[in-house]
Amino acid sequence: MLRYIIISILFLASQWCLGNPPDEVYHSWEDALANKESVYRIKMNYKGIDEIPDILDQFPNLEELDLGNNKIKHLPASLYTCARLKRLILVKNKLKEIPNAIVRLQNLQSLTISYNNLDKLPDSIGYLKNLTELVITGNNIERLPFSIGHLHKLVRLKAGFNALDSLPASITLLNRLEVLDLSQNQLSVLPENLGDLTNLKLLYLNKNQLEELPESLGNCTLLQEFDAVYCGAIRLPYSMADLRRLDIVWIDDRTIPFYQDITMARRQKIIVVNPTAAPYRSTQ
Repeated sequence: MLRYIIISILFLASQWCLGNPPDEVYHSWEDALANKESVYRIKMNYKGIDEIPDILDQFPNLEELDLGNNKIKHLPASLYTCARLKRLILVKNKLKEIPNAIVRLQNLQSLTISYNNLDKLPDSIGYLKNLTELVITGNNIERLPFSIGHLHKLVRLKAGFNALDSLPASITLLNRLEVLDLSQNQLSVLPENLGDLTNLKLLYLNKNQLEELPESLGNCTLLQEFDAVYCGAIRLPYSMADLRRLDIVWIDDRTIPFYQDITMARRQKIIVVNPTAAPYRSTQ
């Protein structure tokens, strides 16, 4: 035990001798440039930045870049040299496109590009083999690339508040997906085998234009929350009545629940909400 403590102290001391500790967050380009080898995290929110300087190749150890809530319109070429980048946050900027070159960020695990001016995603995004989280909420994206089915490690896909009118069949290949948010789009149909997403825990379909919901949803045995408020469909699949872990279902007053015997109500909590009211769940 004493040996472990001594080794830990020596390691921490060596980090300080080299400059700054690996977990230090840099809030200015000037400070980062003064410690290039020690830069692991850069965070510059609400800085009024409209252009990222093309200097990111000078930070070989960069793992997290957070430039949310700025006015950025373009991404510099040096971004794609950040081979160790794991987390990229560009929420609430003015981006109109994500270049195909993003595929070079092969260690990327989390990509947040919500609330920009995007109308599509590059096909190459499906080849970010280590991506576990993709957040594209609040854009004007009309379709998801078929290549998205290659994101075999994806756990969370948040695509609400877009203009999606259909989903690629390949989405059902995301067999590790736990969170799927498709709320407030223009979806009229879902893949019949959406139930192949057997690890799904949270599914949000509220405010779409669906004609029906696939019976295969009954195969999502780990499902815990389901939102169908104003999703278009007026009947929930009876197969969902057997989902033992489904705790909460949100519907509106037009929806026919999936159980007919009132005694079944104890198995799931079905909440009838006013869809015009304030947010009714914490994840909205």
